[in-house]
Amino acid sequence: GKYFNFFPTKKMSIPVDSSFVIKNGTVSTQLANRVVKAVDWTFDKNIVMKNELMLLDLLATNKWERPIYFATTGSPESYLNLQDYFQLEGLAYRLVPIKSTPQEQQMSGTRVATDTMYNNMMKFSWGGMEKKGVYLDENITRTCSLIRIRMGTLAAALVNEGKKDKAMKTADRCLEVMPEENVPYDATIYSLVVTYYQLGANEKANKLAKRLFDIFEANMNFYIGLGKKAKEYEQEMRQAQEIMNRLTYMAKSNKQDAVAKDFEARFNVFAQLFRN
Repeated sequence: GKYFNFFPTKKMSIPVDSSFVIKNGTVSTQLANRVVKAVDWTFDKNIVMKNELMLLDLLATNKWERPIYFATTGSPESYLNLQDYFQLEGLAYRLVPIKSTPQEQQMSGTRVATDTMYNNMMKFSWGGMEKKGVYLDENITRTCSLIRIRMGTLAAALVNEGKKDKAMKTADRCLEVMPEENVPYDATIYSLVVTYYQLGANEKANKLAKRLFDIFEANMNFYIGLGKKAKEYEQEMRQAQEIMNRLTYMAKSNKQDAVAKDFEARFNVFAQLFRN
């Protein structure tokens, strides 16, 4: 006998005035043909929290007059299932009335606004974290790994669009502002190795690949040295083997025979151990 507030449907829609979103710069003229008539999506939850209700109200009343951004560090649950209409512009996603294609989602997770993101990342003030001897605590270091992922995504998207000069500058800038001595190299560096190989910068790619291989080889030796306790690190060991295997493949496929031969011989040592 009690009444409760409820949505009669999980199907949501935001109307789009195509001429307006192009006029105010929400969508560039080059992408005018991709503007949808309405942003349609499914709110796939059974309850609505107050923060979500506030966001839904914002979406309903904004009418594309002001940009709406979501932090890339946020939980996917906070995106209200709107990811199909996100474009990556740096360390934030912007909601736009353009639906990402399956190819864009497969490659980068979402569409990358390469020109906007490139300008944002290249002029960003990094706070001096590239200076020699600066200390970055655990939280900042973890954030830096996320930034590396985003810059790797940008570099890959630029390569895909044929903007090789910008892709090279993006990869170089990533290593410059987050040097290994301040932000230890990890799996997030792999995408930059791929970028350098794709750009034909084999010397840079080999140098980075060798360093990354050394790191994961040392990790594997450490885990194996733990004896029976090594089982507690099975996930980390699988990741190490995967990265080493991929580095070997990249060197081989880019005709860096000496590097590939060295990687393969060292990787086979671990493969033999696991076969035994």
